[in-house]
Amino acid sequence: MSLDHDMMITVGPSPAAADSSPGNKQEALQLFSASCPGHRQHNDDACAVQLSQGAELQQHGSLAAVADGVANAEAGGEAARAAINGFFSDYYSTPETWATKHAVARVLHSLNSWLFRQSGGSTEIRRGWLTTFSAVIFKGTSAHLVHIGDSRIYRLRNGSLECLTHDHSHTLGPRRTFLSRALGMDAHIDVDYRCEALKAGDIFLLSSDGIHDFLPESTIIERLVNFCESTPQQLIDAALQAGSTDNLSAVICRVNSVGLPQCDELAMRNRELPFAPDLRPGQLLDNFQVLQELHASSRSHLYLARDQETDALRVIKTPSVNFCDDPLYIERFIAEEWTGRRVSHPGVIKVFAPSCERRCLYHVLEYIEGQTLRQWMQLNLQPQIPEVRELLGQLVSALRSLQRMEIVHGDLKPENIMMRNDGRLVIIDLGGADGPGLREQLHLSGECVPGSKNYAAPEFFFGDSASHRSDIFSLGVIAYELLTGKYPYPERLGSNHYRLKNYSQMRFTRASAYRSDIPHWIDSALQKACTADPKKRYSALSEFVRDLQIPNPEFKVPHKRPLLERDPLLCWQLLALALLLSHLLYFI
Repeated sequence: MSLDHDMMITVGPSPAAADSSPGNKQEALQLFSASCPGHRQHNDDACAVQLSQGAELQQHGSLAAVADGVANAEAGGEAARAAINGFFSDYYSTPETWATKHAVARVLHSLNSWLFRQSGGSTEIRRGWLTTFSAVIFKGTSAHLVHIGDSRIYRLRNGSLECLTHDHSHTLGPRRTFLSRALGMDAHIDVDYRCEALKAGDIFLLSSDGIHDFLPESTIIERLVNFCESTPQQLIDAALQAGSTDNLSAVICRVNSVGLPQCDELAMRNRELPFAPDLRPGQLLDNFQVLQELHASSRSHLYLARDQETDALRVIKTPSVNFCDDPLYIERFIAEEWTGRRVSHPGVIKVFAPSCERRCLYHVLEYIEGQTLRQWMQLNLQPQIPEVRELLGQLVSALRSLQRMEIVHGDLKPENIMMRNDGRLVIIDLGGADGPGLREQLHLSGECVPGSKNYAAPEFFFGDSASHRSDIFSLGVIAYELLTGKYPYPERLGSNHYRLKNYSQMRFTRASAYRSDIPHWIDSALQKACTADPKKRYSALSEFVRDLQIPNPEFKVPHKRPLLERDPLLCWQLLALALLLSHLLYFI
């Protein structure tokens, strides 16, 4: 592992290096750190800070961390340095579409696996690469805290000192503790996470036990109140004078000001743009010449246009003026472009950055020659199963690219899928896309509007959060419709979204009821993908794909249900008819 040149790591008696970080001149946030071996020969602590600027500040924030290598382990110091170095390197490489909580969880899981493998998978502490780890990510108006072990994170606010972490250790006696959780200790880890709102004047302290085990709170408060560059070293000196026999590390962070939540600069500018008027062939919109209108709805307009600089054909998407005073609609329209410009997959439509400053709000999309999947389905009724598998495989590949970025499409349906002239499918509409990272980056305030009621997962209509299982439901409905030409549940008509009291309201009709050549195991796979309750649905796209290709032994041949269960009304009608005939025969 190599150190990032913008990252300051302290692993010995050289606090001045951390204090001289160029980012420390930043007014909103100040970070200083120091570390030393104390009375020991080697320093098994490590600490680092990074003050980000520009886009990096908005996307990932600034970071401070402390790691304390377990002294009884053979490679405690190496583990601490590897954890600090690896976390800084990997965290700043995560996609900006990931939420902070998800990003740190993924990075720490990877780091823990690497450390555990370095010790040969041994659970003996003396043989392990073990270290504590505590970090604070300052992002927007929040502080994201991650913690494992017995290092600590304190916050001084309005003169009151609060420890924001819980020690993962057990006391065995005076100055004797047993560490119950640490990076590298086990193949699986449980890391504490919490998010705290920032206030101007907050001071955070990250410390190893060589400091906080030997200093009373009054001494810590006294040093933090008189915050300056040398505060970390002052805490170390005070702990040594108090009899500290361990390595000592401290990182001090002071929040000088908290502004408005930082949002993507492009998204902020787009919020100020006026709506485009209805366009006609021949008109110019910036450097695009409108050729024809491709589609118009109550929510948006699509135009075929030619880029006069490159002569390339593009599609211009403009918002409907019906929503010019709807801030939630504008948020979602901007989010669609933000998402599209970060996704790179041949199965997802490309969204281009405009080559010049825009005068009004619109997107620039790639032009796809072909037909919608809906049009193809109307011309190809009940295609062969292998052909359906191939089409679904293309959609799964595209959806996986969204899942890797923690994005839920939210509005998957045949009308939002194009088939190129060469037969390749492309998802063309990201207007319903949602995800925790997208919300965190753009500070979206409203809930995403559910997609088309016959394709959207039922949890949307319970007001529950969407997940990747929601897209699996929509994909299952599309697969069902490709094979049968029908919906798996009774069709919902009208423009109003329906309401559900519980999932049991939805009655699934097996695909074999419409098409007898569908094997029972494919029928059961479709039923599982389209299960109303998301907890009973497939949790991964790969599981659905596998069950469509290979018979799942868990899917048994269904027994024919009694007529009373299949059609209660018909059953009672036949019974009434039988009783009527018996009475007639009696009187004859």
